[in-house]
Amino acid sequence: GTGAVNPDCSLLDGKSWAAGFRGRAARDRVPVTATLELTSRCNLRCQHCYLGSQAAQHARRDEERSTEEVKASLREWAEAGCLYLLITGGDPMMRPDFAEIYRTAAELGMLVTVFCNGILVTDEMVDLFRELPPRKVEISIYGATAQTYEAVTRIPGSHGLAWQGIRRLLDAGVRLTLKTMVLTLNLQELEEMAAQAGQLGCEFRTDATVFPCLSDGSTDPLSLRAEPEEIVSYDTRTEERREKWLENIEKIRGLPESDRLYACGAGRTLFFCDPYGSLSPCLMTRNYQYSAKSRTFAEVWGERLGEIQDRTRTRPVDCLGGELRGACAGCPAVNYAETGDEEVASEHMRKTTRLRYDAIMEFKKKKELS
Repeated sequence: GTGAVNPDCSLLDGKSWAAGFRGRAARDRVPVTATLELTSRCNLRCQHCYLGSQAAQHARRDEERSTEEVKASLREWAEAGCLYLLITGGDPMMRPDFAEIYRTAAELGMLVTVFCNGILVTDEMVDLFRELPPRKVEISIYGATAQTYEAVTRIPGSHGLAWQGIRRLLDAGVRLTLKTMVLTLNLQELEEMAAQAGQLGCEFRTDATVFPCLSDGSTDPLSLRAEPEEIVSYDTRTEERREKWLENIEKIRGLPESDRLYACGAGRTLFFCDPYGSLSPCLMTRNYQYSAKSRTFAEVWGERLGEIQDRTRTRPVDCLGGELRGACAGCPAVNYAETGDEEVASEHMRKTTRLRYDAIMEFKKKKELS
């Protein structure tokens, strides 16, 4: 796109170029990263889902934008400088035009990541990914066994169907990441899931940040949230995980602390689009949502989506600041979803952050003494 940065890559190594690219994009406020929630509909009924009732999501099918409307947006985004596109849902493959939309994005030069559950990965989908390889595909596996997986998804037979899709992607050489939410339902199988991914040569990651439904504010998902002690026990069980957290804490500690409330890329280098065409600074910040109807993307990006970056802190920070900030997995938008206040983290988040920080600092001390 015309807004993208194009330094002479031959003069820089990969990491230096990436850092320079990100810095220049942030400085010039170029929307290099987009998340497109193509549909909120899914063929699973996951208990923890932040989208809420799937019956309600399916009832809105006719409100979703048309193929041509989505493709027109993709062209606008590319023109504005968008390079990285995440296509997600629901499950984006629920839409019969997924392949056409994916092809459009790829042919515009975007590096596309797809989040899906694997169930709708057909041979035709694999052929598409062979022709136009995605940056990567990410699939949540929820459990190492069918019993646990289907306790989360509430769809009998879904475990086997998901693994059929996973194997199709692996056989085609598609870069694949497996992941899971850390829940009370699957805590006992986290290590086994990590082992399954490792045996397949796949990256594996976990996410313990469970929050209320963004659609209706229901707190039902919070009943499935693991205790802080359980989350930190998993985070610090292996040296590899401890090293990753230590690296993050040290990296963040070396950065100047800003008084900006959203010290991230939301509204600065990234944005989110829902299935109905509304834009917000990121997936979580739906209280900063703006309609794009009768307006160009450039207008909404220039006039509204950056307003979030002008928000400043009004009180002393908790786990999002100070020495703890590199150990915190939350953000102001996560705070708002649970406490109704962007500057107030939940007690669960504060406790998890403190326990994680203390555990990693103890690890660092032992490492330095050894």
